[in-house]
This record gives sequence, structure tokens and C-alpha cells, in this order.
Amino acid sequence: MGLFDIFGRNDTVYFPGCINYFKFKEGFEVYQEIFSKLGIRFRILEKQISCGLEALEAGYDNEARKLARKNLDLFNELGVRRVVTTSPGCYKMFLKDYPNILPDWNLIVVDLWELILERLRKKYYLIKNKKMEVVTYHDPCYLGRYCQVYDSPRKILELIGYEIKEMDNSRENSFCCGSCGGLPIVNPRLADKIARERILQAKRIGVKKMIVIGFDNYSLLKKNVGDMGIEILEFSEVLAHSLGIKEFEPVEERIEGEERILLETKANIRLQEEFKEEDYYDDFKEDEWK
Repeated sequence: MGLFDIFGRNDTVYFPGCINYFKFKEGFEVYQEIFSKLGIRFRILEKQISCGLEALEAGYDNEARKLARKNLDLFNELGVRRVVTTSPGCYKMFLKDYPNILPDWNLIVVDLWELILERLRKKYYLIKNKKMEVVTYHDPCYLGRYCQVYDSPRKILELIGYEIKEMDNSRENSFCCGSCGGLPIVNPRLADKIARERILQAKRIGVKKMIVIGFDNYSLLKKNVGDMGIEILEFSEVLAHSLGIKEFEPVEERIEGEERILLETKANIRLQEEFKEEDYYDDFKEDEWK
């Protein structure tokens, strides 16, 4: 059975992650177009609940467990058996953390990038445009260091026409871009400094473009690129171009001032509401999760 046979039934949910769903809505929609183009069947949940990564990393273990339980209850209610996500953080949470905090977690967490690679190899004719450029690829910490996903994103890029030039720190020795662990919230100056150093690493090897997976990485790097002459691209952008899907500009880059603050506030409020919606979770005792 190939990876794509699992999509014969519509029991797979696409979980975009908070930043994709709330801040980069257009990127969320383009990923759906990419899946449809590749023949990947998926469902979108009407109710989006945080995977709980931010809560877990901030030390709020009980709140993270509540969110994990709510997601699993919802998945079970809807007959979901498989989860696919474009968020490196959510992928790491579902694959590595949920099995530890939910004794009954039994969903299949699909390696999306291996999935896309297999589809493109089988249906090479879907590739409409090839850039034929030299670029560099940034390994997201959650996807690479935590989940050992290194090869498939690179093979996808090579298949659609890119030549990859590695930065000095890559793969298992990759340099963090500064977006992980809530650093942009607790210490934004340090996060910006790390992001600028990562961009300088790309500049030092003489490339003009850096491709990243995940809108959290994209957002921080894009914010700090300044006049360094490096273009930051999210993976959805290069995939969309290759497959002949409409070009798009990630929505956050068009939002300024009060409108951007309002959008971020709504996303934060939504996360806080998830902690309060179900009072019955307060009845669970800590030792029940061990």
C-alpha cells in the first residue's frame, strides 16, 4: 500500500496550526489547493483548537493536556483516524508529545513531506513550472531536530527545479531561526538577533533565496531580512508556483498597524478561550495522565 492509498477514505483531517489558520489565512487556503491538486483527500474541522504546543513549552502541562484531550475527543467524534499538518510545531506535538500525555492516542500522524514527494514522483506531469534556481533551505527545529525530517523537503525542491546550497549549519546541526519555544514572545530582541544571524548565514554562501517550512519561521525571518538581499519564501509559495496554482502574497505582510495587532489579539484570545470552554476537564486529576 502506498502512502496515497490512505486517502481513499475521507478520515484524514488537515490541521493547519494556529498561526497558519489565524494569521496566514491565504497560505492556509493555498495549502488546501495544493492538496487538491495532488489528489490528497482531507477534511477541515469547523472548530479549530490549538494543539497545545505553546502551553506545553511554557510549562502549563495541565492546560496542554486539556487541549490535547479536546482534540482527540473531537477527532474520535468525527471519525478521524489520520492527521496531516503543515505546521512543524503541530507535527512534533502530535507525533512526539500526544502519545506521552494521552494514553489512548492512536491516530496516525502523516509525514506530509514524504507524502507530497511520493505524489510528485508518481505524477510528474503535475509540475507546470520549474524555477531552475540555486536556493538554500532552512531546517525547522521541530521538523528536523525533533522529528528527523530532513531529506523529503529537499528532494521535493530538487524535483521542482531548485538546486540546494547548504548553509554551514544544516540538517541535524541546523541553526535555530529564533521562532521556537515562545522566544519571540518572552524575548523578542533575542529572537530577532537569532533570525538575523540565520539570514546572514544564507547571505554568506551567496544565495538570494531561503525556503522555509512553517509560517512561524517565515514570519520571524521575513521581519528581520531588512536590506540583506535575501528573499524568504514559505514552502507553500514554491509548491503553488510549481503546480501552476495562483501566486500569492502571505497575508500578514499586507497587514499593518492596528489591524495586525487586532489579528494577533484575536488569535491569543482564542487560545485562552480553549482553556476555559470545558469546565469538566478541571475534574481530571494529575495522576490520571501519568
